[in-house]
Amino acid sequence: MARPKAQFMRKLAERALADLDAVELRGLEVKLKAIAAAATHPVATVADIMGVTAQTVLRWVGDYREGGIEGLQRKAKAPRPSKLSPKQKAAAISWLRAGKTPGGRPAHWTIDRLRAAISEEFGVTLGRNTIWVWLRKEGWRPKVPRPRHHKADTDAQAEFKKKRPS
Repeated sequence: MARPKAQFMRKLAERALADLDAVELRGLEVKLKAIAAAATHPVATVADIMGVTAQTVLRWVGDYREGGIEGLQRKAKAPRPSKLSPKQKAAAISWLRAGKTPGGRPAHWTIDRLRAAISEEFGVTLGRNTIWVWLRKEGWRPKVPRPRHHKADTDAQAEFKKKRPS
């Protein structure tokens, strides 16, 4: 059953069609066409044709009514705040630089070991990927072995290294 169409829907549809000529962004074109079509056709039918839910079309109508084209554009979302404070991050970086655990013992750091140390020291559980991304942003890179070809003759290479002049 279609919702009754009010006068504002026709005016909104006319405004949407006028704005459609000025818009070059693909996502906005779809939304404006849906708003214009919703003035003359049932919202459920428009939603089926556009491949979205009726609630989505109604949300587009409300956003367009309140904010015009700017209301239809996607808004940037704020990133999730870090679980570690800047002081805690600095402490973890100092562990890496010194190559020592928070207790002062020598350590060969891996992401899992750093994750365990952060959890033990600060009581914060971080994912492996979170730590990896954070370390990349800080300029740290993982140690990787030199690439070797699977057909390489390791004995010949070792012999060549022994004969190399100093």
